[in-house]
Amino acid sequence: MSKRSRPRPHRRPPPAGPTLTPIASAPPTAPDPQRLLLDQIAAGALDAHLVAIAEAVRGRYELLQTISSHKALAGLNVGDRVRINHHATPRYLHGIQGVIVELDEQTATVCVHRPVGRFKSGEIRCPPLALDRLSPAG
Repeated sequence: MSKRSRPRPHRRPPPAGPTLTPIASAPPTAPDPQRLLLDQIAAGALDAHLVAIAEAVRGRYELLQTISSHKALAGLNVGDRVRINHHATPRYLHGIQGVIVELDEQTATVCVHRPVGRFKSGEIRCPPLALDRLSPAG
C-alpha cells in the first residue's frame, strides 16, 4: 500500500427544511412506588431500616409459602397418584411417581412401592409443594 492517506468522503450539510417544533409531551407520570422503594434501598437511603425491611419481607414470604402449602395439601387425597417434583430434596427423588398413603397437617406420605436411596421402606414424607398430582389412570 502506498503511504498516502486515502481521501476522506465529503460530508454534505443537512438539507435546509422547515424547522420542527417539539410536540408537547405528556406530563411525566408518578414514579412507581415499588421502583422508588428499590431505588432508595439501592442508594442506601434506608440503611438504618434494612433489618426491619428484611424481617418484614421474610415474614411475608413465609406467610405466602404457608398459604400455598396449605392450598396444595387441601387438593391432595389418600389414593392420589403423584410425582415428586423439582422442589424436593434429595434430587434423586425428582420424577419418582407414587401413591399418597397418608396425610397429616403438613406433609403427605407417598408410597413408591420400592426402596429409593435412604428411603428403605419405599414410603417418603413430602411437603405438598414438592408433589405434582397426576391424572387418574383410567
